[in-house]
Amino acid sequence: MLNNIELKWLYDAVMLEELRSFTLAAERRNISQSSFSRRIQALENAVGFEIFNRNSNPLQLSLQGRGFIVYARNLLGDIEHQIGKIKGGEIPKHRINIATAHSLSISLLPELISGFAEKSDKVFNIESINADEAVNNLKNGKSDFILSFFNEELMTSPFLNHKVLDAQLYLVSGCKADGKPLYRLEDAPLPLMKYTDESYMGRQVNLLLEKVFKDKFTYFCLSSMSELLKRMVLDGHGVGWLPDYSIREELKVQKLCLLEPDQTAIKIGVFIYRTHSRLNPSSERFWQYMRKRWTV
Repeated sequence: MLNNIELKWLYDAVMLEELRSFTLAAERRNISQSSFSRRIQALENAVGFEIFNRNSNPLQLSLQGRGFIVYARNLLGDIEHQIGKIKGGEIPKHRINIATAHSLSISLLPELISGFAEKSDKVFNIESINADEAVNNLKNGKSDFILSFFNEELMTSPFLNHKVLDAQLYLVSGCKADGKPLYRLEDAPLPLMKYTDESYMGRQVNLLLEKVFKDKFTYFCLSSMSELLKRMVLDGHGVGWLPDYSIREELKVQKLCLLEPDQTAIKIGVFIYRTHSRLNPSSERFWQYMRKRWTV
């Protein structure tokens, strides 16, 4: 019965989701592992489905558990917040958990969240990871939102999406003192600061390399972090594809030059994603803010 669910069980489930280990979670909750396991089982019996898939190693949330853990985390946060208001002491702030791709966290996210400051009842908790890890965080209930690139799997239920930005990847070179590029496309093969094949941007660049520019480049540096690749290009080590939102200033002051943009530009879309699960009040307001303020 739902009315028999104890709050401590919800705290147990949130802790287990965080640590993915019955042993570690029981230690953190200061109870024996057997008692902890019984409490998780009692919670699952009460809601009528398995929250955790015990057959996976490491432990994973079940499909239904992914939605449930978001509800549980935000319910507990809201209870703590409201009790703090009633007591009149220091009020716990709602956490807005955002996972974001590396390049977006540095170049775009500060601008996106800067206008959402009308209340002080929140704190942004931002994790900068690669795009694929960010997607997994959302699927597993570890994030309220992810700011990332187009992902076909996240465009349908149980996820919601909102397009924030149309962007481009441009092939760029550092510039000489006269503003001309250090490297030219016709001087192939060129040293390329390349994204790793596993990264989202790496996959997009690889498609163009295979289709148009096969054998036109040698690989000088491999990384999933566009800011590192940008630094290498700025230092004159070669060329690289970089997102337009991260190189605006460098293009303006002629530290970077575009190389044949008509041939080399790659279109990408930036999206914010969430699940259907109800979030805490501050996170829900942030979602509405993003939909209203940042519309392509």
